[in-house]
Amino acid sequence: MSQKWIYKTEPDEETVDGLSSSLGFGTFESKLLVLRGIDNYQKAREFFKPNLTDIHNPFLMADMQKAVERVATAIENGEKIMVYGDYDVDGTTAVALTYLYLRKIVQKKYLDFYIPDRNSEGYGISTEGIDFAKENGFSLIIALDCGIKSIDMINYAKEKNIDFIICDHHLPGDEIPAAVAVLDPKRSDCRYPFKELSGCGVGFKLCQGLNTIYKIPETELFELTDLLAISIAADIVSMTGENRVLAKMGLKVLRKTRNLGLRLLIPEDKLSNFEISNIVFEIAPKINAAGRISQGKAAVELMVSDNLKHAQQIVGDIMNLNDERRELDMFSTESALKQIIESQQETKYTTIVYHPEWNKGVIGIVASRLIETYYKPTLVFTDGNNGEMVASARSVSDFDVHEALDLCSEYFLKFGGHHAAAGLSMEKDKFEDFKIKFEKTVAEKIKDHQKEPSITIDADLQVDEINRDFINFHRKLAPFGPHNMKPNLVLRNQKIAGYLKTMGKDNNHLKFYIKQESTGRNIECVGFKLGQFADDFRNKSFDIAFTLEENHWKGNVTHYLNIRDVKFIESE
Repeated sequence: MSQKWIYKTEPDEETVDGLSSSLGFGTFESKLLVLRGIDNYQKAREFFKPNLTDIHNPFLMADMQKAVERVATAIENGEKIMVYGDYDVDGTTAVALTYLYLRKIVQKKYLDFYIPDRNSEGYGISTEGIDFAKENGFSLIIALDCGIKSIDMINYAKEKNIDFIICDHHLPGDEIPAAVAVLDPKRSDCRYPFKELSGCGVGFKLCQGLNTIYKIPETELFELTDLLAISIAADIVSMTGENRVLAKMGLKVLRKTRNLGLRLLIPEDKLSNFEISNIVFEIAPKINAAGRISQGKAAVELMVSDNLKHAQQIVGDIMNLNDERRELDMFSTESALKQIIESQQETKYTTIVYHPEWNKGVIGIVASRLIETYYKPTLVFTDGNNGEMVASARSVSDFDVHEALDLCSEYFLKFGGHHAAAGLSMEKDKFEDFKIKFEKTVAEKIKDHQKEPSITIDADLQVDEINRDFINFHRKLAPFGPHNMKPNLVLRNQKIAGYLKTMGKDNNHLKFYIKQESTGRNIECVGFKLGQFADDFRNKSFDIAFTLEENHWKGNVTHYLNIRDVKFIESE
């Protein structure tokens, strides 16, 4: 509630009219396209009809040739290869995808995967992982979704005569690790055209590169994009360019997936209509739960399993872990909110909380929850290993928390992330000094518009414009994600059409209808967490900002307006 509504800059009318003429869309639909940078016929073709020709040559990526040659040498010489990855959704899907591809060309006895334990090893490449590789005869490690800042770990591995190929998508530091190959489109010397791949996406590019040698049928290679679509959705990377192509293809594969683990994880009645939002809210938390609460390795085991009984057991364990994760999340959030009040942080530019017993697996979720109440760059700390502290950072819209933390990096043992989220570790005796500097840094850098929650509005429309043509057009805009979000639209001066009810265990949600005068049709509106305003909706006119949503139930498709914010009109 009470978000600031910021309208996108009105597009050039001539451009809108030209696009409307060339595409046959109405003026309103063409305006929405121009607002997201689709301002000519060619861009529209690439947007609406993405295909394999829009996927870039993997060898445009720096070090790809080196990576492919090193893997090929390992296969030829019968070396043991370990696929190593982070314990979150992007990391585990990356490991599963790469492992499943390599399993098509490498004998099983020469191949294994490894996910570090979040609690005992922490994020990224660990000494334990390298030692495990050495003890078990692995001479090549392919690291996915991590490693770009693991200078010391790569050097440690070299002392053990273990080679590394790094497949990462995070921002590099000043120094690139001395691995055999470092695949990261964000390297300053990398000419790969698309910079926003997920970690799993970089792993997929390696598989594409390898496939120029091993010639697995393309249908089998692209069958793995179901896992890639999950990573793109869960890691919240840009839904443009190559990611849009791969996500759209991956969703198509996912809806008919032959991956046993995914079929068990996704309810069968939902599978055929699965969208990006389903992945984000229904699948990603379950996959994440394994790495957050227990072992991320279980998630990979599920995604590569071909044993029904074993897969069913893993799914049961993951569902239990997800329930436990929810309880830990709620308990830690309540504790953190109480701490903010007791420590009088409400007037500060940042939120920084710490408790030694909070679970490391949920502190990122807790940070996001705190921002819902206190809209500030937020860090949640708990105890790590060997006496240090670990933290997850989350940011408010448009504020680069990674950049702000980088200015405080002298306090950190480890640090990494991107503009919206980051992770770090530090010695406990640095905590108080860090808090002072981070508060000062944010105070100096944050802009006024970043201090209050806002919603970016595409356009106003009339209620009669919500018709079949617009619904069909809206569906074509998917898949949605960063840089291609669902349009936020506004209806002005509305009243409920004689019906409203509250929903949920605590009546904290509501549903009502508004009427189209021209058709007499009622349009369903749903307000999540707006139950407390039921009387205002009944008694006042209102403006609503909303997104259009699609609901599938028993073979029927209905649409409703998901209210993102409301402004009540006070009668004079």
